[in-house]
Amino acid sequence: MTSITPELYCIASGCMTRPEWIQSIGYGIAALVAIFTIFSYFYTQKKQHSLDVVKFSLDQHRRLFDDEVLFEILNLIDAPEDEQRNLDEPSMGNKKRKLITFFEEMVLLVREGYMSEDFAVYMFGYYALQARDNKYFMSGISTDYADFGIFFDFADRYAQRKGLIDVKKICITSKHKH
Repeated sequence: MTSITPELYCIASGCMTRPEWIQSIGYGIAALVAIFTIFSYFYTQKKQHSLDVVKFSLDQHRRLFDDEVLFEILNLIDAPEDEQRNLDEPSMGNKKRKLITFFEEMVLLVREGYMSEDFAVYMFGYYALQARDNKYFMSGISTDYADFGIFFDFADRYAQRKGLIDVKKICITSKHKH
């Protein structure tokens, strides 16, 4: 008759010794710390990315007013008609195209998901519509959609939505959850 020793019993039944228990608990704690660290890293990265997108979007808005050429055109668009006539001068052509290009860049950023359409329309749509509807601004500018279709679509989009945007729900990115 063979006697079962405690060691043989533990191996057969799967029980662990005290050092093995301590080692297993240590592994468990290490795994929890690793999971928490990985979660924290990805959460921090997501928050940093969101902050970067917000900063980038707001920088685009500031760019509209900090750039001397763009600011000059914006002021003329909103000026009395006798000042708006300055937009008709041949020397204003490149300046006007620069503003059109700015609006087209905003549309492309919306299309790529870097800012929400609501944000872009709210922040820039008024000026795009004012430019498109200003006869002095549009003088010398091609109205062919093949040339500036993105700009025209953006101005049209603002015209369609200007009274419908709920300013309380505007988010900078379209991926933001309400």
